[in-house]
Amino acid sequence: MLRTPSDYGPPASRGALRDLAANLLLGLRAAVFLRVRRGAWRPFPAQIVLLALVDVVVTLLLERAAVGADAVFRWDALPRMLLPVPLALLAGWIIAGRARWPGLLPFVATAALAVSFWFDLGWMALSALEARGLLSGDDVLASWSAPAFWWGALAAGVVVARLAAHTTRERLADCGWAMLVLAVPLWWIPYVPLWQVEEAGGDAADSFAAAREEVIYAQPALLDHVASRLQPQRPGVEDLYFVGAAGYSAEDVFLNEVSLAADMIRTRFDAEGRVALLSNNPGTVRILPVASATSLARVLRNVGDTMDRDEDVLFLFLTSHGSADHRLAMEFWPLQLDDITPPMLKRMLDDAGIRWRVIVISACYAGGFVEPLKDARTLVMTAADASNQSFGCGVDSKLTYFGKAYFDEALRETPSFVGAFETARQTIAARERSQQFTPSNPQLFVGAEIAAKLEHMRQRVAGAAVGAVAANCAVGAAHAAACDAPVSRAH
Repeated sequence: MLRTPSDYGPPASRGALRDLAANLLLGLRAAVFLRVRRGAWRPFPAQIVLLALVDVVVTLLLERAAVGADAVFRWDALPRMLLPVPLALLAGWIIAGRARWPGLLPFVATAALAVSFWFDLGWMALSALEARGLLSGDDVLASWSAPAFWWGALAAGVVVARLAAHTTRERLADCGWAMLVLAVPLWWIPYVPLWQVEEAGGDAADSFAAAREEVIYAQPALLDHVASRLQPQRPGVEDLYFVGAAGYSAEDVFLNEVSLAADMIRTRFDAEGRVALLSNNPGTVRILPVASATSLARVLRNVGDTMDRDEDVLFLFLTSHGSADHRLAMEFWPLQLDDITPPMLKRMLDDAGIRWRVIVISACYAGGFVEPLKDARTLVMTAADASNQSFGCGVDSKLTYFGKAYFDEALRETPSFVGAFETARQTIAARERSQQFTPSNPQLFVGAEIAAKLEHMRQRVAGAAVGAVAANCAVGAAHAAACDAPVSRAH
């Protein structure tokens, strides 16, 4: 049926601010799936502009409140912030074409932006509350990010379908088209906060940091510095060398995770001076080498040349986004970096001559790395199996589900890599069930020879920790609390 303007209410404006208030109230109703009368919308071009500006201003204020006084504005974040506007117009054009009435376009765009505003407002408010420690629970934002996003997408799709169609079949089709256009691009293009805290060196707000000339030419020197800081192996001691790489620059969660893992291995497993880090993050470009296949291969060769290959063990930790075809992302825009594949990683390790290997990969579909890497002298653990995603990444996340459960929790309680994995796997499964997520199914392979090697190392590390507690107790009453604690807790 051909619609006419009379089906959609009066075309006259009641004033820009009154129209804006009316559209926002209607957007709130639509966000909770309440029916909105077609003629109630104020679908004027000025309203599309005002809705976008209000969204940006409110986001600016709330994100600034969340970040604090040291915030630096990111101009490069504005295009992503404003992306819903062209998407709303595109959705309006498609739905208007299906309805055979061009005048429907501003109705669809206005309704979509009005609904989007309320979800953005709620998300920014929660971010500000979490930043001030006013939310109880663990990683509230990470837990609710996907459900809230798709709730908003469905609400926008429903309100658009009610605007345009009469039959159930037409409404389902229009809802699907609206959700496809409005939600899918926003799901795959990471959100970039408008404000960030400037790190040392001033690169946190610089999305072009990796392409700066001084950064590019500093890479060989940074890699040489990493190599020069590696302490030599100790004869008769099974030293543990740690190499970590954070592969995805757009989300700080990967840098957080590799930094935590490095600190945990260094302090808990007697690896002081035997830690090497690679990072794709704007805030580290002047202090850490870029994480790439080339830099990783070079660092592994340096470790192989430094360690006793017959005695010492490598702990390799890679954290990034993973794909269903088992490629680990090494991304630092605008650099063009190659992904890391399982055969590529195996070749790097073989070329470096490293025989004893503990390999941990935190990424979606990381289980695809297990089969190509496993042998008698290798332990491989992954955050997911070869067919499923893992969870916890995102711009608002501090650690992934795997990183938190394994490094931040389980590994603090035991010097057993395998024991910590079993504990972490149970924690992750419980958390995924509570969020109704498809299980990630973390994977573990332990070669027969590496199992004995790691058990011997575990006993040495545990014995050193017990000795440290005993030494503290001998000092006197100042260490009475440590003496009263069960020695087994020291590990």
